[in-house]
Amino acid sequence: MNIVPGMVTKPGVASGAVTFDTRAVAPHERIDLWEEHCAENVVGLRCSCLSEKGLDARYRYFDFGRVKMIEIAGDEHFIERTPHLLRRQEKNSAFLTMILNGKIFVNRAGQCVVAEAGDVILYDTNQAYMHGFPAFARQVIFEIPGDDFRDRFGAWSLRDVVHFGGTSNPARMIPLALQDVMRQAQLCALADGKAAADLENKVWDVMETAYSLVSGGVRSAYHAQLLLRARRYIAEHLGDPELDPSMIADFMGISLRQLNRLFERESLSLVAHIQEKRLEGARQDLLRRGNCGMSVSDVCYKWGFKSLAHFSRKFSERYGVSPSHCR
Repeated sequence: MNIVPGMVTKPGVASGAVTFDTRAVAPHERIDLWEEHCAENVVGLRCSCLSEKGLDARYRYFDFGRVKMIEIAGDEHFIERTPHLLRRQEKNSAFLTMILNGKIFVNRAGQCVVAEAGDVILYDTNQAYMHGFPAFARQVIFEIPGDDFRDRFGAWSLRDVVHFGGTSNPARMIPLALQDVMRQAQLCALADGKAAADLENKVWDVMETAYSLVSGGVRSAYHAQLLLRARRYIAEHLGDPELDPSMIADFMGISLRQLNRLFERESLSLVAHIQEKRLEGARQDLLRRGNCGMSVSDVCYKWGFKSLAHFSRKFSERYGVSPSHCR
């Protein structure tokens, strides 16, 4: 990566993390540099600004691995991702964006969504759109790989911008959960792969709750809160081979029947959800650089599987390759 005025690397934060600030360069250079560095670390776009002082904007970029986080703040400006840019600078991602301050609007295919502080919007970067920032605004974007998104949520097309209001029930669970993820990311040095993987998994937990809301699987804010709590407990105890529905129900203080009802409208049953999460964690370990010292057996037992043969069979059924070939 070329280092230019306005860009600062953050070696103690996250692999490849950078900060870019237009205020460090001359006003007439700001838009060109903003477009250049957004194309490199955020998304290819065209930017315009009506201020005589020039564009005042900055971002911080965090790399969790598969999932990225970008904090963006700026004064009044507009951005476009046109069909021409889609062809020239493809970005196969979904953006889960939380508005921290101010107000923004998103125009896409005849749809206009206005989002305010506390709201969350979700959209596909491979469809044309325009964003407007009428005054100072701050947002945080969680960039989710499009292939991973479609693998998990194949029926969710994202043809329209999805809007979760920060004050409406049960949609407010999404911004509340993302705030926790963002705070953890800002406090964490992300010096090791485990911390990054934990944050990535929490983003996926939020996405699964969001999908439950959109698909009608969640009935109330209380239901959404319980579902998210169950998912987080599962994520934290996947390495325990004794993890089962009874253990989860005891922790949550509810009956097995109530626990199973939480997942009855989900795409996966509770038991299938646990297995899927274990397989995802194992796959991440097998693909992660620096984990070559771990044998397939080590990965198998780390993620709570009791039998190497069972793990290999389920992994091959899920991903179409054996664990050893995945590595």
